[in-house]
Amino acid sequence: MSQGIFGAVNFQRRIENPMRLASCMGEFLESENSAEASMSYELGSHFILGMKRICEASYQAKEIAHDRESKLFGLIHGEINNCADLQKISGIGEAFSKGDLKGLLEIYKSCGPTFPKLLNGLFCIVVLNEREPSLLILNDRFGMAHQVYWTVVNGTFYFATHLRTLMRVPEIPRNIDHEGLNLFLKYSYIPSPWTIFKGIRKLPPGCLLRYKNGATQEEVYWNFPRQKDKELSLEDAASEYRRLMLASILRRLESKGDVGILLSGGLDSGMNVALASECSGRKLRTFSIGFDDPAFDERPFARMVARHFDTEHSEYVITGKEIDDLPKLVWNLEEPYFEFGLFLTYLGMAAAKKEVDVIIGGEGADQLYGTGGFVKGMPLALRYLFLRSGLIAPLSFAARRLKGDFYYNRDNLAFKGRLMLSRVADLNDWYFYGYDQNELDLLHKNSMLSRVPRIFPVDGSRPSSYESLYLEAEIDQDIKHYANENVMVKSGRMADMLDLTLRESYLDPEVTDFIVSLPYRFKRQGDLLDHLRGKVKTKYLHRETAKEILPPEVLVKPKQGGFVPVMIFLKDRALRESIYRRLEKSEAIDEYFNPEAVKAVFANYEQNVGKKIYWHNFYNSKANRILFLLTFDLWHHFYIANNPIDAVPPTLSEYL
Repeated sequence: MSQGIFGAVNFQRRIENPMRLASCMGEFLESENSAEASMSYELGSHFILGMKRICEASYQAKEIAHDRESKLFGLIHGEINNCADLQKISGIGEAFSKGDLKGLLEIYKSCGPTFPKLLNGLFCIVVLNEREPSLLILNDRFGMAHQVYWTVVNGTFYFATHLRTLMRVPEIPRNIDHEGLNLFLKYSYIPSPWTIFKGIRKLPPGCLLRYKNGATQEEVYWNFPRQKDKELSLEDAASEYRRLMLASILRRLESKGDVGILLSGGLDSGMNVALASECSGRKLRTFSIGFDDPAFDERPFARMVARHFDTEHSEYVITGKEIDDLPKLVWNLEEPYFEFGLFLTYLGMAAAKKEVDVIIGGEGADQLYGTGGFVKGMPLALRYLFLRSGLIAPLSFAARRLKGDFYYNRDNLAFKGRLMLSRVADLNDWYFYGYDQNELDLLHKNSMLSRVPRIFPVDGSRPSSYESLYLEAEIDQDIKHYANENVMVKSGRMADMLDLTLRESYLDPEVTDFIVSLPYRFKRQGDLLDHLRGKVKTKYLHRETAKEILPPEVLVKPKQGGFVPVMIFLKDRALRESIYRRLEKSEAIDEYFNPEAVKAVFANYEQNVGKKIYWHNFYNSKANRILFLLTFDLWHHFYIANNPIDAVPPTLSEYL
């Protein structure tokens, strides 16, 4: 059942018929009834505010807070995990006895707009100040509670945690933003501040948005610390890391509902189970997802951890038939999104929902240690060499000219080499599972609409060291973009859809600040040559800390999980042909894309079906291109061709 916040504000003129507008904007959240949550409204001459919240703790407020003396209103989506500590602050703690929102307004009055720096949790908070007058929206550093959408139409500022809420406002248009669409087709997601709709923006994580005097102003208020020079031994670092992780786990175990842990069989989720077993008197419940193919299946390691810590363990095996749920996922995600970890997250949480109310995840650890995607090892090491030698511009020139069937459509070394050169030349091209600029130029009917915005600035300057380049990319790319805009969005949306409270142990501010600020030697072991040879030791402190608490087999296992080999969803020829027929007659696909280019995507996939696999990622990327188009067609059906509020998502079989 969805929870969320929303509002409409116009300090220059009165809002006409606020009751009607509140009813329209609240329709989506009101449509999903629950005994555990109810809508809360506040209406004034110049604003409407709405909030729906399920509370897992006694201190959590179900209703919008109103400080009548200061003329402040407070809304929250998400939760604060350190309320017990905040209650100890002189002059503020007493307010928390009346609920966390009352306490947050007191902190706001004492500390000003950057008060969330004191908070430990995943949240978006809104403060309306009638006296100024102004409206403030703040996202936590990971934007994990939910994305916040906003727009200004005819002088009125609208915001909501759901696009479906904004879609109920008649004056807000539904016109596709081509840049947002192209970002999806390239990266599998649409990063903030872009959205799929023209004129509607998303507030980035760690940012605040102020609406005052008819104008909006966005600024970063909360960032990640840069590396500090620390004379710290490995033993002391491991001890502190373990202490912080224990405290994080303990905070996330506190709940009135049953708590479970997603267990992949890897280091990150394994450490969650190990530490939870130390601070919980109850038998732990763990949930794993696996595959029949042992190349991708981590269940044996998950079972090993479950037996070691005597958990109540459940498993689910992905067969490929789960693609039938794609329409339901697309409808709930609200924007086009298809990332190869989507079904893994969805199915893991769906299995957990049958038994628990709260789930602890292990997302973010890869990104905090710079192993989650954009940074990696060899591409960044090669980029460093080209930057230092001043040859990055010629490399970029050469990479852009590797075109044609031989480099794009064959499972060979040329395909793999082109991708590597593109990634080294421009970190905007890290994600190769989607369409690149060359492919989008061919795909679009109008090549003038095929431009992909550059989400990372192009910096051709020479870095002072490989370590400095790595640490910069770790924060700006792995964490701020890949984790915040992709991984966390996926997890948050699936938890929202399944009515689960999601808590991420590695995204505790104390944990993240500690890891990010550590010197390079605690994150990776190996010099530049080791990176080029692929012999580097990643997540070094993480592994050293885990040595004392996890089974040794888990410590040395290769990286297998974190994604679904999406070819599994297209293994049935009849299903593929049904998808092809649907997309070839789709009005949405025909409106934007060249039908011959679309058919070529299908034909290329069929040419490679059944052939001996040289590189699995070739097939994953080709399957993704088909599923991206299918996802866009589904999204267009729900959000453009029909009213998304009234939609009852069919199965994919029914849709086709």
